[in-house]
Amino acid sequence: MPEPSSWILHRTGVTGGTYRGLLTATDESDETPPPLTLVLGGETLGEMTMEAVDGGWQVEGEMGLAPLTDGAQTVFVRLPDGTALDSVTVITGLSAPEDLRAELATLRDEVTLLKKAFRRHVNQI
Repeated sequence: MPEPSSWILHRTGVTGGTYRGLLTATDESDETPPPLTLVLGGETLGEMTMEAVDGGWQVEGEMGLAPLTDGAQTVFVRLPDGTALDSVTVITGLSAPEDLRAELATLRDEVTLLKKAFRRHVNQI
């Protein structure tokens, strides 16, 4: 199991392809934040800038147009060791509504199966 990160990233917004967040340390001895990168499909989109603010560091990075591709694209904010601190999923394209409905139907079916299995288990006790 991976070791938990000593950094927490709270997303404050995504506007016009720019990710913004507040990076805080869980360990008071951490004074310098690590460099963060935006990654899409294993490809680095760019480094994030940081500015010290009360309670942590304001981080900002450009995602660009890469996530605006048909289908579901997930951009991760990663530490140098590859640990993901946050992610943003962008769903675009003509088939997006149908894809979402199909996913929702599949999830409903899975929940129904889990409910039945759970009830069987409880009745056996």
